[in-house]
Amino acid sequence: MAIRINKNLIFYSTFDPTKESQPVSLENLCKDIEAEKLTLPIFQTYIRWTTEKSVELLNFQLNGKAAVAPISINKIENEELAVPQITFIDRVLINQDKIVGKHSVNDGQQRLSCNYKAFIDHEEFKAIFLDITAGKFVINSVETKKSQIPVGKLYNKEDSVFDGFISEHKELQSLEVQRLLTKVRNKFMSYYYTVNYAKDLTETEQLEWFDVLNLAGSRVTGVEVQLTNMLIKGVDFYSEYSKKFIEKLTEESLEYLIVRKETEVSIPLAALNSAYEIVMDKTHSGNFSPIPSDTKAVAMSRSTVSQLREMFNITLEGLDKAITFVCDNKLLIERIDYLTYLTGLFVYNKNIDVNKEQNGQIIKWFNSVSFKDKGNTERREIFDKLLLIKDVK
Repeated sequence: MAIRINKNLIFYSTFDPTKESQPVSLENLCKDIEAEKLTLPIFQTYIRWTTEKSVELLNFQLNGKAAVAPISINKIENEELAVPQITFIDRVLINQDKIVGKHSVNDGQQRLSCNYKAFIDHEEFKAIFLDITAGKFVINSVETKKSQIPVGKLYNKEDSVFDGFISEHKELQSLEVQRLLTKVRNKFMSYYYTVNYAKDLTETEQLEWFDVLNLAGSRVTGVEVQLTNMLIKGVDFYSEYSKKFIEKLTEESLEYLIVRKETEVSIPLAALNSAYEIVMDKTHSGNFSPIPSDTKAVAMSRSTVSQLREMFNITLEGLDKAITFVCDNKLLIERIDYLTYLTGLFVYNKNIDVNKEQNGQIIKWFNSVSFKDKGNTERREIFDKLLLIKDVK
């Protein structure tokens, strides 16, 4: 019996996507970002690099002996197949009827974002400098050394900005230094990235492509994909809520409680559970505890815009009260759980100030509870018992 040959296999045996690859300079890539020709698939909204990681890339492009990994782009020609798109940096949703012709960056958004921020002298890069004496890019948030030039001036899209900075700093005006800085600047502008192109990938195909390219790096989780449904509605979970959540911790020097960067999404998301039950007028359920394993991205994303923003506001107010309570009573916090659990209690208490008896019982709970080596069931039980304090008169 003859072997039946799959028709798709016949097609793929002659289709070579590597022939769609081509080199593109950083200057042109940055200009395409500025013109909003280069966009991002919405599921990459919440992937962001630290400043330290950006400095690593800038130094690799300057001093590296190998080329940076290729950029992967999906050309959008069929609107019906296209994933919703957002702009770089600001993450603004692009109208669906304007996405035909866009080049959706499937892999490489952080590398491109890093270079684009230098290109436009972005506020987030104000502390990054090329140190001529050290021979590399460094982070300096104190007094600038005479051997340093801001990356946003060195790599600025406008020659006049670079020239103007040199003219204002005599120590950089020697012929040798000027020539060197000009060479570094020109290297950046003409630095070529290999760009691999695909065409009209569906959301599933783009996610599969992204995952294959990022097996050892950033992954788009199911939670992040669900959160993009909020952005389609016009609600940015990151800027409107989770970023503010982290900022409140940082203001009180409590950022050390976020021990892994990937939890910057899951911890604030789980903390929304109490507000979700309040806003949706639901009786408390054990699996709506403020622990990362109980995140409810799907349920949250199905809520209305007004409901989501009410949840954000209630939770952030509860977090404020939790932080204030801990600071006023000089309580030592070793884990983020203490704050997220207290936040949940205050939310269920409608963020009303606790009475004297409740205050004492919370302190007693705080000093006696332990989260170490506790499974999810035990952690949920701890929260259920804590909530009983709201009924104490």
